[in-house]
Amino acid sequence: MRPVAFLSYLLFSTGLLLRSSTPDAKQITVLVDFTDVRSATSLNALKSELQNILSDSHLQLDLQLKSDFPDASVPGDLVLFKMKGHCTMNALPIAALSDERGPLAMTYSVNGELLPFGEVQCDRVRTALQRAIGRSNPEAHQTEYGVALARVMAHEIYHMLAKSATHTKEGLTKEALSPEELSRGTPRLASAAQAAMRGRTAKAGSFY
Repeated sequence: MRPVAFLSYLLFSTGLLLRSSTPDAKQITVLVDFTDVRSATSLNALKSELQNILSDSHLQLDLQLKSDFPDASVPGDLVLFKMKGHCTMNALPIAALSDERGPLAMTYSVNGELLPFGEVQCDRVRTALQRAIGRSNPEAHQTEYGVALARVMAHEIYHMLAKSATHTKEGLTKEALSPEELSRGTPRLASAAQAAMRGRTAKAGSFY
């Protein structure tokens, strides 16, 4: 299995249906599987930001915890993210700190084919974000952290749906994002990425 990494400024790569969809919107179910503690505030911000990003591509988000997901078929596409580490802005014990180097997230592939499975390194996302906002008063930055997680995941969802390891020259699907771009402003998916995602979902439907 070969990962497609999302690289950043340094080294960067309950279900709820959010907002009303446009008539031609296609549903995408995103399952998140947390391996450790998480922030409810950050999770809510993640859902909202990810829907805002995907709506540009006429995709309607259904984000669910994997632990709550029923064993049944779903319409549209389905992707899964393993959320590794401590998915919160709160300070961690020194012993719990992970290696800060490496990709923030990745999509896996087999024999050159990208899969609808990926992972997010929550501790690395937090560290990258802290370069922009600092380490003080972490609880006040849980929403920004959720936004950062959503933008990292949107980048990987592009790879999964478009079945492409190619990066664009602008937007969230470019190869490198600065720590500031993780939570500030309103960066979107590049138009080329949106077109690739729409084309892939229109032709192929679900991955399962």
